[in-house]
Amino acid sequence: MRREHWSESLAPQLRGRPYIVTGDVLAATTGLAMALRGLGVERILCVGVVRGTGPLPEEHGFPQILINTRLPPGFMEVIREGERVLREPPPEVQAEVDRFDPEHEAVVVAPFYATGLPQLNRRVFGARPASWRALEDKVVIDAVLSAAGVRVAPHHIVPVTREALRGAAEALDRGHGTVWAGDAREGFNGGAALTRWVRGEQEAEEAFQTLSKSCDSARVMPFLEGVPCSIHAWVLPDGVWVFRPCEMLVLRRSTAPIFYYAQAATSWDPSPEGREEMRQAARRAGEHLRDTLGYRGVFTLDGVMTRDGFFPTELNPRFGAALLVLGRSLPELPLVLLHFGSIEGLPLDWRGEELERLIVEVADAHRQLSFTAMCPRTITESQSFALVRDPDWRIATEADADLPRSQGMLGPGPTGGYARASLDPAHFPVGPAAGPLVAEAVAVIDAHFELGIGPLTAAQED
Repeated sequence: MRREHWSESLAPQLRGRPYIVTGDVLAATTGLAMALRGLGVERILCVGVVRGTGPLPEEHGFPQILINTRLPPGFMEVIREGERVLREPPPEVQAEVDRFDPEHEAVVVAPFYATGLPQLNRRVFGARPASWRALEDKVVIDAVLSAAGVRVAPHHIVPVTREALRGAAEALDRGHGTVWAGDAREGFNGGAALTRWVRGEQEAEEAFQTLSKSCDSARVMPFLEGVPCSIHAWVLPDGVWVFRPCEMLVLRRSTAPIFYYAQAATSWDPSPEGREEMRQAARRAGEHLRDTLGYRGVFTLDGVMTRDGFFPTELNPRFGAALLVLGRSLPELPLVLLHFGSIEGLPLDWRGEELERLIVEVADAHRQLSFTAMCPRTITESQSFALVRDPDWRIATEADADLPRSQGMLGPGPTGGYARASLDPAHFPVGPAAGPLVAEAVAVIDAHFELGIGPLTAAQED
């Protein structure tokens, strides 16, 4: 099968109309704009709320609008406020968009985590129904997975009161504390924004104070020691197709019960039995969502690979960051746009079995390890850097020219600074969990650039 098959099937469905690519971060719209151009779309406008790190659309010849609105601190606060601004833009921004698209022919290509509500007075391409978005609620998903025949960890769903939360924790603690995850009253929660690891009285109080501001209920479950991981599946007209496990780079702060999300990697391999367990769980979940909700498109099943096997902790009814990592070795596949096309029900020649085999085989053969690190320090200009490992991590200098170099970039973030790095294959082994290695690399970047991230640790495999 030619890798270009899916692009060639999608392209005629998209050509002939203008598109507006939006995002809370303008720099993040560049990649999707280039993917649209690669499919033959001629008129593309990019609109973002803050600048972000990396090349801007105008550097690649796309017209752009930078709203440049200050966003509140916090991972989810940035996403929610960014989307609100795009739904209710300043009048001068709306006027500029209307000049680009006076006939209102354009559709919006929004981030895959967006609600799908109209932006800039135009409909969003690949918008998800509310019944699908509702699955991204940690207090409801265990019942859905159980109905699909997927094993879940012991848990209690309780109101957010001190008494109910602590009572559930006492009943479920196996000696390593419990994890409290808030509901989606204010919308989905990503990046562990409303998830806390509770091991004592002080942490319980902090978790209660945080959850009580945003949630009515919460799920309490035992802390699961193991590798945080994720697996994607794709519900298509010709079946449910499942990809390979990815490690979620969820690090831990040593001084607070807060998890630190640093993206995903494909360098990790669970046992063959664990891999198959994850694939079967995702397939069962996808079949259940298709049969009960008419689900279409990509979803992720996230959880923890423990010594007792895989326990899912959430289902994200959308494209996830780990599939972006899987797709880096397949630039011929515009995966995000194909995902939106499947939600739209576009009549593509999907060939799902071949798509699954291609993605899995290429991802197994070409491992990817990169990470991101958000920090509180305000950074206004982007700069590149490189890491070397000999045997410990350090920032590369001219004297390291003969050593393998992992390339990184530091620049503005939505509420401070943002660093990212793609590790050279010489810098990571295939098989073991990458979290400890990433924690060490983030520590070096943090110290060198004085980012204010603080110490991080990672899960250790048994």
